[in-house]
Amino acid sequence: MAEILGKIFKGRKKGKKLGLGLGGGGAKGSVHVGALKAFEEEGITFDTVAGTSIGSIVGGLYARGLSAREIEAVVLGGGLNDVKNILLSRLSGGGVDGLIGIATGKMDFSDLKIPFAAIAVDLENGEEAVFTEGDLVKCMGASSAIPPYFRAVEYGGRTYVDGAFRNIIPCDAARNLGADFVIGIDLSGGRQTNFNGKKTLDEMYPDNGVPVCNPSEAGYAACDIMITPDLSGYSATSIGAIAEMYEIGYFAAKGKMPEIKAALKEKKIRVFK
Repeated sequence: MAEILGKIFKGRKKGKKLGLGLGGGGAKGSVHVGALKAFEEEGITFDTVAGTSIGSIVGGLYARGLSAREIEAVVLGGGLNDVKNILLSRLSGGGVDGLIGIATGKMDFSDLKIPFAAIAVDLENGEEAVFTEGDLVKCMGASSAIPPYFRAVEYGGRTYVDGAFRNIIPCDAARNLGADFVIGIDLSGGRQTNFNGKKTLDEMYPDNGVPVCNPSEAGYAACDIMITPDLSGYSATSIGAIAEMYEIGYFAAKGKMPEIKAALKEKKIRVFK
């Protein structure tokens, strides 16, 4: 792992590093894209990124080197937000990894520009899985496989479901990749411990004996500054409101910018272009 991260970091700036943790939230993930646009305008870049569910998709594309506009084209215009595509994928028994693959094409962690982690849950034991290498599309799909909307993803001989069952905002994973300071984006309204997947998992996989998947607070606690936009009027299935939520994310990040810049200056973290 250290060797892999060392190769990825080669050529990056020296000194303290800034990490980004992107939370899960389905269609609310357009908030992440809007926030990334705001960071771009301010010239702020990240050295590590970790994501859960939709946060893993946006985060993986960012780590690949895509701009906010390019990520918007993939996530918001590449079929991931298309109700017809989603329904066809579900009816055909396909997984979210197949849907991601159609939108992005094949990608591997070795293609990434910066260290990235995708968070999922091992269905056999209920434990958190942190992917940092291998098939990027499969890992993002595993992180986003929330039943009953999408089937579990099989990868490397294991079966995985959505990472939000364990770590809905994985700022700890971003820090573990080498970040000294971590900014998080919360799509759950500050309710990091309210995602209880026990009923859903028990109903979908009654023979697995999966332990209660109470979310950990470690990811939330590892965050230095949390951006928590007001999404009280939206849900994970608010596909028709993605443009509105994009704007909410943009302005929420802009509103936090003075605090973020002051903190980065105090910590002597150079992130500006």
